[in-house]
Amino acid sequence: MSDLVWSTLWRLHIPNKLKIFGWRVCHDILPTRENLARKRIIEDRTCEICTRGDESALHVLWECSVAQDVWAGSIRKLQKGICEVREIRQLVESMIHKLNLEELELFFVQAWLIWSQRNLVLHGGKLQDPTRLVQRAEDFLKEYREDQDIPATGIGAVIRNDSGEVMAAISAKGPAVFDSEEAEVLACRKAVEFAVDSGFYSVIIEGDNCTVMNSIQSMSRTRANISKLGHFYEDIGCIILGLQEVSISCVSRSANTVVHSLARHARIIEDEVAWLELVYGVPGIYAGYNI
Repeated sequence: MSDLVWSTLWRLHIPNKLKIFGWRVCHDILPTRENLARKRIIEDRTCEICTRGDESALHVLWECSVAQDVWAGSIRKLQKGICEVREIRQLVESMIHKLNLEELELFFVQAWLIWSQRNLVLHGGKLQDPTRLVQRAEDFLKEYREDQDIPATGIGAVIRNDSGEVMAAISAKGPAVFDSEEAEVLACRKAVEFAVDSGFYSVIIEGDNCTVMNSIQSMSRTRANISKLGHFYEDIGCIILGLQEVSISCVSRSANTVVHSLARHARIIEDEVAWLELVYGVPGIYAGYNI
C-alpha cells in the first residue's frame, strides 16, 4: 500500500474500527468469496447477492448492483461516475485524489455499511432500502463528530456463551445524553452492532433498563416507535432483522456489574477497546452505560 493511502487513512476522523476496515480493504484481505476460493476454502466465487460476477472486494463494495444503488444516492462525488479500475486499491487511491477528507470519511463509512449489510444478508437478513444506508452513513459521521466535542458517557457490552464464558467485550465512549433511557438505548445499539461485527448472528439481548428492553421487543413485532428516541430503536430493529435468532429480556442491575465496569472504563479511553476470545456457544449480549 502506498504511503499516501496509509497516511491519509490514519488521518481520517472516523472510529478506529473503520480505519482497520479500510486497512483490510486496501490490503484486499476481506473474507470475500474470491479470497476464500483463492485459499481453497470454497470453490464458487460468485457473488451470492447479485449472482452477476465474482465477489471481489471491488465487486462487493463498488460494482455489485446492490452497492451501486447505495452509491447512486450518496453525494455526487461518491456516485459511480469514475474511471474504470481493476482493483480495490486503485479505487481507494482514486478516491483519495478526488475527495477531500470529510468526503473520504463518508466513503469509508458507506463502504463499511455496505460490507456489514452483505454479512447480514449472507446470514439470513434482508436487504435494506439503499436510501436508509445512505442516511445511516451521514448520521453515523454526524454523531461521531459531535461526540468528540462534548462530555461523553461510557458504554460497555459483554457477549457470553450459554455456559457463561465471555466470548467478547467492548468498552466505548458514547455521546452526552439526557436520561437513562437514551443512555441504555445507545448502549444497546452499540452492543448489537458489536455482536454483528464480531460474527454472532444468533443472540440473546439482555439489559437492566426494562423500558428499553420492552421497546426493542415491541419494535421486533410492530417495527414502529414514535418517541423522541424512535430513530435509535429503528436502527436496532434494522440490525435485528439481519440476525438469525434473537430474544430480548430485562435483567437486574446486579447481574450487569461487569458491563457497568466496562462503561466506567470507557470514560478514560480515547475511542473504544474490544476483546475477543475463541469460545463458542449461543451468545448473550449484556449492554450497559455510565453517565
